[in-house]
Amino acid sequence: PSIIESADYLIMESTYGNRLHMECAKCIDKFINIIIETIDRGGNVIIPSFAVGRTQEVIYELNKHIGKYHEQLDRILHIPVFIDSPLAISATEVFRNNLECYDEEAKEYIANGDNPLDFPGLSFTRTAEESKDLNDLKENSIIISASGMCEAGRIKHHLKHNLWRPESTVLFVGYQAPGTLGRRLVDGANIVSIFGEEIMVRAQIEMFDGFSGHADRDGLIDWLSAFKQKPKKVFLVHGEPESMD
Repeated sequence: PSIIESADYLIMESTYGNRLHMECAKCIDKFINIIIETIDRGGNVIIPSFAVGRTQEVIYELNKHIGKYHEQLDRILHIPVFIDSPLAISATEVFRNNLECYDEEAKEYIANGDNPLDFPGLSFTRTAEESKDLNDLKENSIIISASGMCEAGRIKHHLKHNLWRPESTVLFVGYQAPGTLGRRLVDGANIVSIFGEEIMVRAQIEMFDGFSGHADRDGLIDWLSAFKQKPKKVFLVHGEPESMD
């Protein structure tokens, strides 16, 4: 984010004001290892993802590290990866059609003939029927689906078919607000209700702050420290009380 040196009043988010994010390299290590362990168990990887921005970032990070994690990713890239969200599909097309807006790192990949938002095995499911068919697949798969907090949309169907399976994993890549199904799962719920049906939670549940669009505690304080003229007041928003504290 741009550095601001002065303001009369400042309104500032505080989502992760009480924690530090895992380093990106460690986050990718863990992300890839969990996917491989899940596939080895015979399970599916379900990623509830925000349709605009976060879904594309997850695809980008997977593709970006093919060279470094060649052996592990070679196994992952033979696994079908489905983007199951009409909005995420449309958003990804916008990203793909505006390559001139990418940063220097992404442009370098493109110059080398590599589209950062595409790789073998990546498919897009547009219709409701295609989405339902994913739950009948016999082979393991990675399903990235909205909504990111599991409150609505196609993700609820995938959770219904996978939460009770100890071999499957649900990977959260964004903030889960209190009161949402996603938050209950992250907080360790043993049973959740989906479409009026009680579902036992036996799948592995993992949370990754490293993909978040929100700064962590040090990131927020470092940005605030750059002010040369302190604001008269700072108003904290978008954070739970402990994060604000």
